[in-house]
Amino acid sequence: MYFVGYRKVNRVFPVFLGFLRAEVGRSVQLSVIEIVGIALLKVFAELDAGFERPRQELESRSDYPGAWSVAEHLEHVVLANHFLLLTIGKGCRKALKRAAVEPIPEAGSDLTPLAAIASPGVFDWQPPAHMLPGGRRPLEELREELRGERDMCLRHLAEMPAGEGRLCRIGMSVNRLGKLDMYQWLYFLAQHARFHLNFIERNRRGQM
Repeated sequence: MYFVGYRKVNRVFPVFLGFLRAEVGRSVQLSVIEIVGIALLKVFAELDAGFERPRQELESRSDYPGAWSVAEHLEHVVLANHFLLLTIGKGCRKALKRAAVEPIPEAGSDLTPLAAIASPGVFDWQPPAHMLPGGRRPLEELREELRGERDMCLRHLAEMPAGEGRLCRIGMSVNRLGKLDMYQWLYFLAQHARFHLNFIERNRRGQM
């Protein structure tokens, strides 16, 4: 169910959410999983569409020091996803292992603190050097990696349908978010990508 074309994304939503409902019913936690799942699918679909922009648009950049091109924003998101998923994968495995012997915490996952992550200008954060775009990788290669990252995110989410993701919390330094559970980490990944899509759009409108 995960390896699908982006043009079929509207058909993926009900399939993905139907799978979750079959697993856990209409519980409160389902709403968080739905929100995270929809956020991931939508943002990855929009990122993928970004690779179809004309070459001139992909390579254009705003007229201010240090401005990134659209292609560089896309490359950065792919790089950031890679490193975020290393942590998310480790945390999900730990959460599932704990779920075999520990009860699921009753408290839900609060996604509210992550709202600001998608908004340019709300907080200041400089990406580390290993997440900076280099402009040396072919765009098609980056696009394929992005699609693999989407599948990995959805796989992690589907493997934790009953709140298991709350059994592991890992610290997040960005915007002083503190410890986040695995649903929150996956939502952070989606929100970070959304930040760059919003940034690109603001540049396009000349609002930067």
